[in-house]
Amino acid sequence: MIKGLSVFAAIICIVLGLLTVWTPIPTGVPLLALGTVLLIATSRRFAKFVRRHRKNFVWLNQALHWIEVRSSGRFKKIIRRTRPR
Repeated sequence: MIKGLSVFAAIICIVLGLLTVWTPIPTGVPLLALGTVLLIATSRRFAKFVRRHRKNFVWLNQALHWIEVRSSGRFKKIIRRTRPR
């Protein structure tokens, strides 16, 4: 039940982030990041999907590495799970 709520919250964050990424109020990117971290934390399939795409797309790997280095605690561990092997 909690996993389902987390996935639902992540999808809502991503949708709201996509809708507000072009507005002058800077809420889009943080919402997209929060939704992505929630999905990685709750779904092994999505974590594998991100890992595979980090391996194939250098810009995505660099962006997530940048976020990983600057975050701490639980967020850092969640993003570290998606490092390419």
